[in-house]
Amino acid sequence: MFSAMPPELTDRTIDFLWDRQPDLRACSLVCRQWLPSSRRHLFESTTVRPDARFLPFLSSVVTKYARTLDFRLWPPEMDPLGPEILHHMPMVLNLRNVVLGSLPPSPENFPVLSRVVKLSLQHTEFPSCAELVESLAKFPALRELELAWVTCVDVGHNVWPRFPSGLEYLSIQGFAQTPGILQWLSSDDYPRTRALALHIPNDAPDPALLSTVSKFLRCLDGHLQYLGLAMYPSPNLQSSLAVLDLGGLSNVQRLRIGHGIYFHPPTTHRTSGMCRTFRSVLTTALGLASNNQLAELIFDVEISPDMWSFSSDSFFKGLLRDHTVAQIPVVRLHVLRGSHSYDAAARHCRQFAVYMGERGYVGRNILYSADEGK
Repeated sequence: MFSAMPPELTDRTIDFLWDRQPDLRACSLVCRQWLPSSRRHLFESTTVRPDARFLPFLSSVVTKYARTLDFRLWPPEMDPLGPEILHHMPMVLNLRNVVLGSLPPSPENFPVLSRVVKLSLQHTEFPSCAELVESLAKFPALRELELAWVTCVDVGHNVWPRFPSGLEYLSIQGFAQTPGILQWLSSDDYPRTRALALHIPNDAPDPALLSTVSKFLRCLDGHLQYLGLAMYPSPNLQSSLAVLDLGGLSNVQRLRIGHGIYFHPPTTHRTSGMCRTFRSVLTTALGLASNNQLAELIFDVEISPDMWSFSSDSFFKGLLRDHTVAQIPVVRLHVLRGSHSYDAAARHCRQFAVYMGERGYVGRNILYSADEGK
């Protein structure tokens, strides 16, 4: 029966199981025809383990199917097989995304990965800015760069990397603890990126650090097309935003605001959902929208297990009916996946859309979407 079914149909069916590991493993055992499609999803994202058991797996499967390699579990002391594993990395034909964290291999030992377009550096300390720059040079085709709590022991004065066509996307998290990265943003070699995501910390960072980020934003004005702001409600938020001076931007086409809307789905069929908004976060969106000809305004909607004692209906209604917001072609309310499965995120998205519709939050420019997590 399986052999008579066209392979295009079985491949398409297996594609729907991309986030269900047990089902994919079961499909891989059905027949030889189902094996490649199942493996493509099973090993699309692979954690690199420098031990003897991983090496044959790397040679036979990972080099053929992996698109993402995650080095975050690399041990403090490299296994003797580490150099051999790194030697195989350029052979991963479909590799497009690399994640490094905690303690990446020395740039001297790390191979040049010419196909990688996205790099994520997380919780990583480099001996010097020179080693950080050397590490970035290992990815000549880089278009997306995520920096999360990346530090340099010796900041020094170094020439920072230039990307020939500029970065398509740059994300900075924990910038208050990264003087080396801030030096890059304030140098003549600052990254010219069309899309930027900033994570505004809860604590009160040094105003001088925020001022550096503000100057970087002004340098990008006229070139920056997408701005994402993950802002957490805190007593320090207003002062941080004042130093950043985001109102100076004038050419952003897509604006994404996170952590300003919390939706609490109904716990039973008898209880209705509730929504809480944080005005200091959403008011920032209004201020930026008024200075830009936005094509799309995106509000990230968080799903929280806690139930609030009140909602923010009146403020939310005023926000979505604001004259500035009404003129934006697309206002997207995007339900984040978080720790939920895609099916759960999609279900919460539908519940949120019903909740909004019941309260009259409708409009031709209001769309709903769920985070697919892929």
